[in-house]
Amino acid sequence: MTTHSDRRQAGSNTTVPRGAILGNARPPTTVQRRRALESDRRRAVLRRLLDADEDERIPVQTLAGVLADAEDDPTIVTTLLELRQRIYVSLCRTHLPLLESCGLVAYDRERGVVSRGRDLPAIKSDLEGDPVDGNAPAEPA
Repeated sequence: MTTHSDRRQAGSNTTVPRGAILGNARPPTTVQRRRALESDRRRAVLRRLLDADEDERIPVQTLAGVLADAEDDPTIVTTLLELRQRIYVSLCRTHLPLLESCGLVAYDRERGVVSRGRDLPAIKSDLEGDPVDGNAPAEPA
């Protein structure tokens, strides 16, 4: 049995991520926040958007390139191009729709760009202590 993560809105060619409620102005729940932040890639996307200008639209290809450069391991047989392609697909199919359904990003599939979502500032403090940022508190010995 195939499970589809997206469904078509009746009478439209627009795909609506599962769990998204159109016109929903509620901030993400604790469970949605936790799920959004459990992936290194999603956290990296959110940090990149927080670092960008408020109205800046970032092409998905640019995000994939930045993430691939950060994840690249020269000892692995996968080429950087293959890694970028894998990351691009995972962003488009998994990560960006999930972040969009939480209101953390605005994802324009037709143009292939991402911008800040209405609820992104609400999780800024959750990302500040992230070990990737180098601001994580020292662990007790």
